[in-house]
Amino acid sequence: MRGDPAAARSAAMRVGYESHYLRAVAPGGGLGFWLRHTVHREDDAPPLTSTWFTLFDADAPGPVASKVTVQEPPTTSGLHWVGVDGSTLGPGHAVGSISSALGRVPVSWDLTFLGEVAFEHLPASWMYAAPVPRTKPVSLHPSARFAGSVTVDGRTIDVDAWPGMVGHNWGTEHAERWIWLHGIGFDGEPDSTWIDVVLGRLRLGRVTTPWVANGALSVRGDRRRLGGVGRARWTTVQEHRDGARIHLPGRRGLSLDIEVTAPAERSVGWVYADPGDGDHAVGNCSIADLEVTVRLGKGLVRTITTTGRAAYELGTRERPADVPMQPFPDGRVP
Repeated sequence: MRGDPAAARSAAMRVGYESHYLRAVAPGGGLGFWLRHTVHREDDAPPLTSTWFTLFDADAPGPVASKVTVQEPPTTSGLHWVGVDGSTLGPGHAVGSISSALGRVPVSWDLTFLGEVAFEHLPASWMYAAPVPRTKPVSLHPSARFAGSVTVDGRTIDVDAWPGMVGHNWGTEHAERWIWLHGIGFDGEPDSTWIDVVLGRLRLGRVTTPWVANGALSVRGDRRRLGGVGRARWTTVQEHRDGARIHLPGRRGLSLDIEVTAPAERSVGWVYADPGDGDHAVGNCSIADLEVTVRLGKGLVRTITTTGRAAYELGTRERPADVPMQPFPDGRVP
């Protein structure tokens, strides 16, 4: 990729979207949060910028979510990648808040983080400038450690050496159907063992493509690329709102069998507007359970697990039956 992978792209778009986001989870699992700053652009209309926040707690009845949207451009500077309504996310630091106006849950955060070097999901740099794929994903830190605090509706949570990640994506159109899978905190493994994969089915005219995966598995710092268009015929996906079974091929004889479990009561539902027209229903569980069976050549097999520390996101046209959608519109000011 040419240039800074974290640099804002939305100012150069006529129609499109952009997202800078992060997630972190308690070392023991079962408690975590997801924070997202987005820009939504429509032809001949001022950009809409939003801050999204979800707290996931396995001991609570369900996630706690809040969102604010304003009709103004995002800010950028040498100190941050994106700023929305006074909240900023930049190199090593995220600070901000969502007020209780309009009945929203009040949230504030002040976080520092340090992470691994970026991972570009698309396997070739030219793909980040090409019309297809229409979504361009980058993990700015596929593995990171967070410190600081988060306050949600008066509850303050100390964040001390929480594992997580920081990401960035942008594009002109969401995939017709997609999965984002991120796993860290694997039992007995250091932070340098992680998995980060995006899978999508694209609509090209009247045709919807098979699942195409792009991502990587890192085992103690050894990154192995997964998926790609050329391996789509060997990629299999059985996806549901509450989890998935996925087979992913890699390079040099590598393959993964993945089982992720994301109970409905631990998942949040959001509406993502599509630039131009339509929307998607998105379910996200950032305290999911994940088991990854790694197969290498010559019969070498290894299974790694993480409990309550994985992220599973599924985006579809249809609304889920068992995950309530949050009452926040997207693509327009409430």
